[in-house]
Amino acid sequence: AAAAVAAPTPLQGVQQIMPDGRMVMPPAPPIKRSYINKRALNIKYRFNGDFIVAGRPLVLTTDPAESERAHVATGLRVWDGGIVLARYFERYVPEALDARGGQRLRGLELGCGTGVAGLAFAYLGQEVILSDIGDLQKAATEANVAQNQNHFLVAGGSVSYQSVDWKNLPAREQFGAFDVVFAGDVIWHETLVQPFLDALCWVVSGPGAREILLSHKVRDEESVALFERSVSERGLVVEKKVATEPLLEPDGHPEVFIYHIRARAHALTF
Repeated sequence: AAAAVAAPTPLQGVQQIMPDGRMVMPPAPPIKRSYINKRALNIKYRFNGDFIVAGRPLVLTTDPAESERAHVATGLRVWDGGIVLARYFERYVPEALDARGGQRLRGLELGCGTGVAGLAFAYLGQEVILSDIGDLQKAATEANVAQNQNHFLVAGGSVSYQSVDWKNLPAREQFGAFDVVFAGDVIWHETLVQPFLDALCWVVSGPGAREILLSHKVRDEESVALFERSVSERGLVVEKKVATEPLLEPDGHPEVFIYHIRARAHALTF
């Protein structure tokens, strides 16, 4: 019997001649979506002690840009909307405290990811519940909380974590009232807009929330247009939209805007 002829090992992207004379081209490797650009703040900071909030380093353990799992669990990386919101809190919190007579603020972060914004809120002496979904995200976020605990405790802040699934929202009453609910870079695709609005309606229900802050980096006009068109249909009011680059240089971003939102019944009050 004639000996079997082994097929050659395909070379990536190189045309091959098979034993039967056929010429084939192996498929090209899948193209990964790149999230890196030259103005990205998540390239500027490594979060190894170089990001300072209220005079203290905020340290984060994050997945690298090329991480396979971070392309699925996007909250394992830090994003520009969260970084900008952390910086914005250094202005926002003192003003909110003045308006509240110095009473400590209570906040909730939706889709917290690494926790950069919520941890900054706690570094400024406030109380925050970080929330996201999935066991992997929970473990990663709680690890970031633990490694920054000494810093926010010294400032008088407190941090806890709760799982909150926007498509299966828990009972609202158990969370209590919030002075501010915030999120960063959570509507980067059109499919996330309506679930996020569901979550906002949830937070202003029951015990309620005085104000909502959304820090959003514009990646496509469709998701922005859908959000701005739909928000009023949910009984919410955008009171202002802040361009962050002129306000927060060097840590503002030309494509990051912060929306101040309230339930219609509470608009123009604090």
